[in-house]
Amino acid sequence: MLLTAVSVVYVITGVISRRAQPRNRTGLLFVLVGIGWEVDYLFDDDSAFLLVLAAHLWPAALGHALVAYPTGRLRTLPRRLVVAAGYAESVLLNVAFEYEHEPWGTAVIAAETPMTAVIGGLMLALQSYSWRCSSMAQRRTLTSMLGAAAVAIIVFVVWEPVERAGLNPPAVVLILALSGIPFAYLGGLMRRRMDRGALAELVVRLSGDSRPAGVREALAATLHDPSLRVAYWVAEQEKYVDADGAPVTLDSAHTRVDRGGVPVAVLLHDPVLDLELVDAACAAVGLALENERLTAELRAKVRQLGESRAKVLRAAEDERRRLERNLHDGVQQRLLSVVMTLGLAETVPPERGRALAAEAKQAVLATIDDVRAVCHGIHPPVLTERGLHGAVRELTALAEPRVDLTLDLPHPVPPLVETTAYYVVAEALANVTKHADASRTKVVITGGDGRLVVRVDDDGRGGADPEQGSGLRGLSERVEANGGTMRVVSAESEGTSVRVVLPCG
Repeated sequence: MLLTAVSVVYVITGVISRRAQPRNRTGLLFVLVGIGWEVDYLFDDDSAFLLVLAAHLWPAALGHALVAYPTGRLRTLPRRLVVAAGYAESVLLNVAFEYEHEPWGTAVIAAETPMTAVIGGLMLALQSYSWRCSSMAQRRTLTSMLGAAAVAIIVFVVWEPVERAGLNPPAVVLILALSGIPFAYLGGLMRRRMDRGALAELVVRLSGDSRPAGVREALAATLHDPSLRVAYWVAEQEKYVDADGAPVTLDSAHTRVDRGGVPVAVLLHDPVLDLELVDAACAAVGLALENERLTAELRAKVRQLGESRAKVLRAAEDERRRLERNLHDGVQQRLLSVVMTLGLAETVPPERGRALAAEAKQAVLATIDDVRAVCHGIHPPVLTERGLHGAVRELTALAEPRVDLTLDLPHPVPPLVETTAYYVVAEALANVTKHADASRTKVVITGGDGRLVVRVDDDGRGGADPEQGSGLRGLSERVEANGGTMRVVSAESEGTSVRVVLPCG
């Protein structure tokens, strides 16, 4: 009766686990352990080999459940190897018992206790290492199961040697040791239900907390994860930012929060947390996160404005110095040369004077070209003459490789937006020609809903990095200075896509 009780406990725990956590495989493993335990004691060793083998696999399935706890998945290679060793030992022992009269079978049976001790010790070592390296939230989940697993493994390892020594240990000891594991697991599920009950308290707490960090602190306390962070979605910049508006990289386990299908925020949390509990917490604080998102979006815009202003000031200073240098070293020197040539022409015979006047004329024409080049650096004349539509068509007509152009421009386009869009296309096409080794390029410029979208795609080698190239970095700064966003997607061997969104309001 007591032996059947162990089977019943494992099966019931597995069923409860499957209902409470459908995505967790621990429940299925517990059911297999319970069935295997019962079959192991219902059938003797003279039964069919496959039936006996299936029945004797329950210790390996139990070890699998312990090593995979709490997620139910073997996420690392050492865990997979240890679990595979457990299953291999069960199969090997069953084959050895079939050939126990053979020398090798006798040797394998004699090595049962050492093999079980080594594999069980490795399982405990893996879970102990996880506990030691884990966060507070993980330790809260692992502690009770680790203690129950340690007791069960120790009892299971010493049981066979004690029986062989003729001491006849009471079966209740083994039963209690093995039953501690499902009870520890059920305790974790009970704690999970209590955490779900704390969600109502979470809503009440947030309703009276007006501090900027109130949402994060409340979620961290409810989910028992002090390392939890919240990042908010800023649609205009197409990125997540923290409460101060600084960009956030999603480099850890995270759960996205949506309202009405629109992204609001993400929770960056400990990967061991119960995802269903995290989802419920996100739903409970969705409105509070939306309010925090608006604040974070405003701070992100203020931060971007400050950074853009500093970049514009630096760019303006650099441009002023460039113009000064070009005018001083180019135009001024040529004009001084013209003055000297004309002065010399006044002092020589008429024939020689006419030659000097012609030379001065050529110098003036060259100076005009220099002035035009300087003016082009300030504002492309083709934009003034033909507008963005004609200027882009001229750029794409002269570009190599072939460019497919699609234009759907709103009317009118603000001058600053026109200039920025022109330089985006010009720089992107120049990069394609110099670096992409592409066979085809596509340029699409569309407008509507108060914004202008510029996209330049190529099928080249990819690998472009806006942080490394001064051209793309300068374009990004120009776009941000005009309140727009720029995104570069450039995977190796998959081409490059430059997408710019500029406000036209």
